[in-house]
Amino acid sequence: MSNKITVITICRNCRDDLERTVQSVVSQTYPNIEYIVVDGASTDGTQQMLASYQKRIDTIISEPDDGIYDALNKGVKSATGEWILCLNAGDTFTSNHVLADIFKSPIAADITFLYSDFWLCHDDGTKVFRTTNRQQGEIHHQNAIYRRRLHEQYGYYIVTHPYIVSDLLFFLAVPVEQYQKIDSPIAFVKAGGVSDNRLFNQQAWAARVIYGMDTIPGIFQKYLRQQFARWRHNIRSLFRKNYTDG
Repeated sequence: MSNKITVITICRNCRDDLERTVQSVVSQTYPNIEYIVVDGASTDGTQQMLASYQKRIDTIISEPDDGIYDALNKGVKSATGEWILCLNAGDTFTSNHVLADIFKSPIAADITFLYSDFWLCHDDGTKVFRTTNRQQGEIHHQNAIYRRRLHEQYGYYIVTHPYIVSDLLFFLAVPVEQYQKIDSPIAFVKAGGVSDNRLFNQQAWAARVIYGMDTIPGIFQKYLRQQFARWRHNIRSLFRKNYTDG
């Protein structure tokens, strides 16, 4: 069977979150999956937990690394699949058959990048639907599936601190006509990750301005909308907590 997909999960000291992700990956009905877990030498029992899944995980790398992109590069260099998807610890697929649904129909040869909208999941149980748009430079790593050969053309992820948008710059290097958007979200994404903080947003906004996908006034408007959304979520969470406690 063609369309072998390598799923890469990176982690460090997040055993419970990681196990949820592992369970989600090994529960996929799609038969042609290679699973790689790259652990940054965790000390919280992660390695013991991974050992219990060793028959379901093709490759486990557990050693110190130089951050997120160094760990991702280790996974990419170990991958043998035609396609790559990076699902971080704490994130899960939206269903057990989502990959089977995506690859049930042939993918055109000139399409090298598949992506979707996604659900952002907060610790209080609420979920927020987030849209993505390649034309606007809005792509989410855990909801992106791309051909491994793109790394031969555009290189690996840049490992430079405190640079945390290496994935976005890699994605934006791929011509827009090679993208195909999937109708249904691929993954539920745990809120609070690197891509959900202020530094990432600032760097991502700068990248979109450089690529001519946005303007400084447009970025300022997005910033204000984002701040309002966070304020509204915090207020709702506070009222929900007070109502429950009462």
